Amino acid sequence: MFKLFNRFVLATCAVLLCAASVAQAQDVPQLKGRWASAALENYGSHFATRTFKFTDKEWKVTYRAYADAQGKQPLFSLDVGGFYVLGQASASVAGAFEGIFPANHRHVTAESDAGVGMFASMGCTLEKGKALPLVGQGCGFVPGIMQAMGEYDLVAFKDGRIYFGDRAGDLTKARPVALTSYPLVRQ
Repeated sequence: MFKLFNRFVLATCAVLLCAASVAQAQDVPQLKGRWASAALENYGSHFATRTFKFTDKEWKVTYRAYADAQGKQPLFSLDVGGFYVLGQASASVAGAFEGIFPANHRHVTAESDAGVGMFASMGCTLEKGKALPLVGQGCGFVPGIMQAMGEYDLVAFKDGRIYFGDRAGDLTKARPVALTSYPLVRQ
């Protein structure tokens, strides 16, 4: 009788754990697909667009920076990607989930003479239109993978849009405590 009771308790616990896992998995945002900036984003020193591509396990972003608010004077682009994991709901930001986004590749490309000059002023030599892989060494403000492999981030899905964490802090060391005001829309 005791063995039968133990089996019943174990089976009940297993069913409850599976149900909880399914419920939690359904609550986590489904990132799969292509997402892009809803509009040009103002970062003070430059304007930018972001285009993300997500599979079930991998991510890739192309960040394009411009000198002007119309997006007609390109400066540089960053191409970064790797795998990702979304975890539990954020304790500090309602509706957001914690995520980690390790990178296995990072490239920077000067898209104009102004972009070449910008990075040259930071001690990094770029050739216009030629991607520079950033592994052991960084370039200007962009760290190499060995210096900063990935980021702790937040992800929230609101009204059919995705919001990531605010970029004001160093996300290689700490998760943001707020969401960015710039959404991504499904393409």
